[in-house]
Amino acid sequence: MTKYIANIQPLNADKIGTKAHGTATFEENDDKLHIHVEMFDTPANIEHWEHFHGFKDGKKAHVPTMAQDTNHDGFIDLPETEPVSGTTMVPLDDAPEKMNIPHDGYPVADSNGHYEYDVNVPLTELQAKFKDAFGSSDLQLDKRVVYVHGVPKDLKLPDSVGGCVMSYDAHTTFPIAAGEIEKA
Repeated sequence: MTKYIANIQPLNADKIGTKAHGTATFEENDDKLHIHVEMFDTPANIEHWEHFHGFKDGKKAHVPTMAQDTNHDGFIDLPETEPVSGTTMVPLDDAPEKMNIPHDGYPVADSNGHYEYDVNVPLTELQAKFKDAFGSSDLQLDKRVVYVHGVPKDLKLPDSVGGCVMSYDAHTTFPIAAGEIEKA
C-alpha cells in the first residue's frame, strides 16, 4: 500500500470570513484508491467542489500565494491558481473514476462548516480515464494539490473574480483551501 496526505490550509480566508482547513489522505492498495477528506470551518450548508489539480507534464504543483493575484483585486480566483497548481484533474466527488468535473455530486458542509468525504475508487478505471485526459495513467499524487472550492451565492465577489465553468459561476469554483499532496 502507498499512502499520501495533504494538509489543507485556508485560501482567501480574509475575504470569505472562514478559515477552511482539513486533511486529505489517499491510499493506493492493489486496484483500489481510498480517498478520505475531512474539512472544518468551510462555508456552511453548501456544496464544496474538491479536486486535485496538477500539470500534465508531471511538474510539481504548488499552493498559490497572493503573488498569484495577478489582477490585484485581493482575491486568488481559479484562473489565477493555474500557473502554480496546474489544471483541474480529478474530482473528489461521488464517482472520481468518471472524471466528470462540473456537476452536483460533491460533499455538502453541515451547519458548522464540517464535512467528511470517504470513497473507494476503482484505480484501473480512474487510471484509464486519466490516461485518456492527460496522456499517462500515472496519477503522480505526490506532485498534485488538493483544492476545496465554494462560497455562498450571496457573498459579494468583485467582477474581476473569474472561474465560471459551464453553468457554474465563480461562487462554485472559488478556492477556499488547498494543500500539496505528499507521500506519507
